Amino acid sequence: MWIALVVLGLLAVAVWQTMESGKYQQLTWILLGFFAFRVILGRMRSR
Repeated sequence: MWIALVVLGLLAVAVWQTMESGKYQQLTWILLGFFAFRVILGRMRSR
């Protein structure tokens, strides 16, 4: 779980550094947040 969250965090930093502000950057932020949420939900379900 931690590795997946770190990778998603690194991708978020890469998006912030490389993409111009606009709808595509916002869409990418939403998708990364969705995947992070799913990782956390999967961890909670496995307990």
